[in-house]
Amino acid sequence: MDQTVKFCSDVNIAQFAAFAGYFAINGQISAASANTLNIPECLVNIGGNGHGYFLDTQSDWSIVDPTHHDGSLTTLALGDDISLFAVDADEGTSEAKLIATKNVAFPDGYDATNSRKIGGFHYGRVRPVANRYDLSYMPTVQIVPNSVWDLKHRPTCDPTGMVEIVPGGFWADIYLNSEGTGTWPENVPVSRYGVTPIKDDVYARTDFHLLVRNAGKRLPTVEEFLTYAEGAPAGQDGNNTYAWSATSNTGPTTTGDVEKSVSMFNVVDAVGNLWDWLDGHFDLGGNNYNQDFSVVNVGQDSSAPRGSVNHVAWRCFIGGGVFYDGAHCGSRYIHSGAAPWEANSVVGLRGICDAL
Repeated sequence: MDQTVKFCSDVNIAQFAAFAGYFAINGQISAASANTLNIPECLVNIGGNGHGYFLDTQSDWSIVDPTHHDGSLTTLALGDDISLFAVDADEGTSEAKLIATKNVAFPDGYDATNSRKIGGFHYGRVRPVANRYDLSYMPTVQIVPNSVWDLKHRPTCDPTGMVEIVPGGFWADIYLNSEGTGTWPENVPVSRYGVTPIKDDVYARTDFHLLVRNAGKRLPTVEEFLTYAEGAPAGQDGNNTYAWSATSNTGPTTTGDVEKSVSMFNVVDAVGNLWDWLDGHFDLGGNNYNQDFSVVNVGQDSSAPRGSVNHVAWRCFIGGGVFYDGAHCGSRYIHSGAAPWEANSVVGLRGICDAL
């Protein structure tokens, strides 16, 4: 943003944002502390052509200050996704103010004509880089710093429940995916805290690519898994203290159930609970390729013929380990022999999205 606009009146500044959909920001919204944000100056259109507004710079903007939210944040809890709206601060002026809310569409007391979503963040568990692999460290519950987004700094998909792993590179779902809205083949998986994760039971693993596509995302590569899982403590055989991995477990737990199972990029359950299904197909090779219908007609729509695969041993990658793998579970635990057609309730789903 041209700094010379600082010497203009608010009315003149707002003229830059007079066109519908206009948004400009001098930097990016970022976390200042556990419960505060730094807000750069913005020019934002609210309500269509002719409705341009100026939002001034604010440091250590408190999300719990009663004047900064619509009342929905009086009880801020682990797993909350918070939206930030620019709203008309005072009818007849060109100044906007910022309102935080748990609402998705617009804050209480506002509508689409006098409010516009310009950012947001996830309120969840955080493991600093300095405490990577630290068994004694208890992740704090706060604004997740790398979940903070705005209209110019975000993934290309819905940023809800995601964290930035590589700046300008890619974002990852914080949680193993669970069911969202819709029905197969158009259901949209979501990244949410405290819910039952999707697993390969009614779905074959080869159904997962369509699920993440419905959310505007893709499957992680092996290298991306190894990055976002970094810093998460390994599992242990006799307990679920650091990951859901005890050898006595008989099934997965809800997303985010293990407090310490957080990576240094604030990705949850990258170790244990369910394997992360990764992108990458290969064949073990040999001289006995065979046309196989059984590995294709599985999972959803299995009653519809969908051709065959000519393979010796078609395989894929999975990462992190599963609920009964004990001390094998870890941030660099990769299994390269996963059968894509299987559905045995041990593999889960996490989406990846490129940065805008």
